[in-house]
Amino acid sequence: MQKLRKALLNHPLMWYVAVVMLIVFLVPRAGSAGIIPSHLASNGSRQADVARVQGVLESKVVSQRLMDLGLNPEEVKIKIASFSDADLHQLASHLDQVQGGGDGGLGIIVTLLVIAILFVILLQLTNHRVIVR
Repeated sequence: MQKLRKALLNHPLMWYVAVVMLIVFLVPRAGSAGIIPSHLASNGSRQADVARVQGVLESKVVSQRLMDLGLNPEEVKIKIASFSDADLHQLASHLDQVQGGGDGGLGIIVTLLVIAILFVILLQLTNHRVIVR
């Protein structure tokens, strides 16, 4: 054990790695995390939320539906600008849940039918039978 320890301590590569690791861990990093004032955080997120909501509102389906309801794009932009930060963030975070065409669960039904058909084909190919009494 002593021989191994002396061999490692006398090896120049070990000292090189130790010095490099010491330098890497002791030198401060340029980008470090920290606490920022709330007014700086809310400005960036509000602008991002407004951009996201306006991006969705510019789609043809949504803009046509709003026009069918009697709202023009200028009224919608004015209304969005009057939202509070919390309301705007809530709207922007729930935009992923909006279905463009609204399939109404048809995708789930088709998937279950395909799985059932594949199961029946597998049973037929392996010459198994399911008997329900």
